[in-house]
Amino acid sequence: MNFESNSLTLKIWDRSTIDHTLEMAITHVSTKSNAPRDLVKVTRSGPNQFTVSVTEA
Repeated sequence: MNFESNSLTLKIWDRSTIDHTLEMAITHVSTKSNAPRDLVKVTRSGPNQFTVSVTEA
């Protein structure tokens, strides 16, 4: 896990935990950035790798 400013990169190996892990990451980024959850997006940035970040309003 890597947290830089308003983004978080995760490598998730267990497919059964993807939904829960991403939900928790969205909450974390939203809280740390003081941004509403609807401004947080998830992109797949590689095999088993996801980036959760705040979009511009």
